[in-house]
Amino acid sequence: MELAAVSCRTLLVVVFAVAVVTKLSSAESFSAFARSVREFAGLSARRGRAAARLVAGAEAAGAVLLVLPRPLTMAGFALLGCLLGSFTIAMAASLRRGLRVPCRCFGASTSSTGVLPLVRNGFLILVAAIGAAGTFHGVPTAPGGLAVAVGAGLVLGAVVTVLDDIYEVLRDFLPVAAPKGHR
Repeated sequence: MELAAVSCRTLLVVVFAVAVVTKLSSAESFSAFARSVREFAGLSARRGRAAARLVAGAEAAGAVLLVLPRPLTMAGFALLGCLLGSFTIAMAASLRRGLRVPCRCFGASTSSTGVLPLVRNGFLILVAAIGAAGTFHGVPTAPGGLAVAVGAGLVLGAVVTVLDDIYEVLRDFLPVAAPKGHR
């Protein structure tokens, strides 16, 4: 269980580090992200920017907490799990209202939210729960197992961060494809 927790920690650190870096990489990226937050939540421009700052800060804090010792790691899993739950609720609510807002989870994406980000978030919530449960058991000491666990987390984290791109490439080959721009 400890090795699963290490994989989960690594995966979430990769996902949220990429999310924060892509949102904060330029003024244009952050503005686009702030617009999407505003549209999701129905906020004014000023409050949307403030909420976007809060989200990016919470994502960064969660990633940092996951690389710290155990009591703080648990706080990181809890923070990121709550954030992911909030994101999922906001996305589902916007879909229910018929809004197609670009997610901007990883910066420049202009694809509208749909089922794929909801499934991705559900998976990440499960990862946070498994990681938190595994963290109670301590830290693994076998170097080989630790290397495999970190490697698995790195690979899965990378796949999660480019999942939208993978879907775009494969969409036309899928038996039931969504219309362009809708997932």
